[in-house]
Amino acid sequence: MLFLLWFKVKQPENVSQKQLMEIWKREAEAALSAVKAGKIKGLYKVSGKREVVAIIDVNSHEELDEILETLPIMKELGHSVTVEVTPIHPYENFYELMKKLT
Repeated sequence: MLFLLWFKVKQPENVSQKQLMEIWKREAEAALSAVKAGKIKGLYKVSGKREVVAIIDVNSHEELDEILETLPIMKELGHSVTVEVTPIHPYENFYELMKKLT
C-alpha cells in the first residue's frame, strides 16, 4: 500500500533552532535508513519551508500508524508536526483500470 505523507513542522517556542536541527538530523538519519531498506520510495524536502514529502510502502494501515508513531520527530515534536496522509497507487494501475472500464 502506497501513501503520500506530507510532514509540516512548526518550531515550538521552547525549542531552539539548534535543538530543532538536532531532532531533524536524527529524523533524517532514520528516514534515509528507511530509503535504503526500500520502505520509503521517495523522500523530498520542500524548499524554503519546514516540510518534507515522502512516498512510503507499507503492508497495512496499522504498519503506517506504527511507523509514524515511532519516528524521532514525532516522538520529540509530535505536537508540533502535522502529517497529511493520502493513499496513492501507481498511475499504470489506473491506466489499466481505464482500459478495462472503456
